[in-house]
Amino acid sequence: MNAKSMILGLAPWFVFAWSAERLGADHVTLAAIAACVLALAVTVYEAVRTGGGWKIIDVAGVVLFGVIALIGIVGDAQVDEALVFFGRGGSAFVLAAVMAVSAFTVPFTEQYARETVDPALWHSPVFRAKNRQISLLWAGAIALMGCSHIVAGLLASTSTASGGHPGNILLNWVVPIALIVFAVKRTRVIADAAPSAPAGTTAPTAG
Repeated sequence: MNAKSMILGLAPWFVFAWSAERLGADHVTLAAIAACVLALAVTVYEAVRTGGGWKIIDVAGVVLFGVIALIGIVGDAQVDEALVFFGRGGSAFVLAAVMAVSAFTVPFTEQYARETVDPALWHSPVFRAKNRQISLLWAGAIALMGCSHIVAGLLASTSTASGGHPGNILLNWVVPIALIVFAVKRTRVIADAAPSAPAGTTAPTAG
């Protein structure tokens, strides 16, 4: 699987998470616009690079952060504060939902795995099954990340400390990064696993 391409597709979420925290409620709309522009650039870049269609995650980023930017533009100060506290968690839940739904249609990881797997194996039941498993793995990891962001948002919204709550770094950065590392490692394990197959056949990997 082309892991670098997949991580690139997740970059807009990282950009929004970092810039929303740094810029604060007064400029959270700019954070969403920056993430939307980056998602659009990644979408176009990946489409041109592979000569194929749009990737699910890339398009989801364009739509999601475009909507968040629009909400920030038309909303008031309270809306901006809500976006700062809960925008990261909410966007993570949307991403997790997209990943989970794709697992039961066309697993989003297939679009990355096909870049490193023989086209003759793309429609193999094993290839589809592995990518469904990996897509659900990522959906679960991102959902847990969303929970961590929401808890951080709840603590921040009730904190009176000017420097933020003590769990900010742990919940907004350490836990999410740990979940991403775990998902990457498990992806490699699943992709490299050799499923049982009839004698004389070769089972494809997920990439």
